[in-house]
Amino acid sequence: MMRRARFWLLIVSLALPACQAAPSAVPASPAKNLAALATEALESGDYARAADLYRLGLAAAPESVPFHYGLGVSVSYLNRRDEAVKEFRWVLEHGLPTSDEAREARRWLESVGALRRAATVEAEAPKATEEPADGAPKPATASISGRVTFEGNSGDVVAMERMTLFLHSYPVRVKYLRIRTDEQGRYSFTGIPPGIYKLTDQIAGSVRWRLRVEVKPGQDMTLNLESANSTRVRDDFPPGSEPAPTPL
Repeated sequence: MMRRARFWLLIVSLALPACQAAPSAVPASPAKNLAALATEALESGDYARAADLYRLGLAAAPESVPFHYGLGVSVSYLNRRDEAVKEFRWVLEHGLPTSDEAREARRWLESVGALRRAATVEAEAPKATEEPADGAPKPATASISGRVTFEGNSGDVVAMERMTLFLHSYPVRVKYLRIRTDEQGRYSFTGIPPGIYKLTDQIAGSVRWRLRVEVKPGQDMTLNLESANSTRVRDDFPPGSEPAPTPL
């Protein structure tokens, strides 16, 4: 696939070279194998296994930035916020500030409010280093709403009530939302920053919908989920093309 999530590009391109920097007492090939296996687990959505493999890698190479970064990504998909914060902060403290890993770790930490203290310190810096405050408004948020129905085996179209839906920003899961439909199958995601998102009904396993959605500032999008745009007909994120959604 031409589209690959930035997280996976970082893991693939950076984890293996970093393994070569492991202590000489530890053979290089086992660390490389762990990195490859962990990347494979991430791509297949087996985040628990990926996390275990990255921990094994850190036991051999405790100063490996890619292993810490990979563990942070893995546990964030498992909704282990505290552990993810710990790993991403380690990446910020020990990785090169200009590296992709550090940039993505900072973005994730900022998205969950884990860098608010740092933001406050920057705000108190001398005014000469600050950009002028022009009072420009932030881009207007958007919304996505609609109704979820599906055609059963008998041909009847039924409302999918109390179904969980997931919406997360793509390719990097900075914004993540999860809601349930009501008794009539209606849903509504509100307060969405403009951008590209993945809308799905499952993180893993059998999936009815996997749709790529782009919303513009202030847009109120209506998107009904039905048999006509289900994975039987349209699948914007087929298995292996990108990771399933994670937490934040």
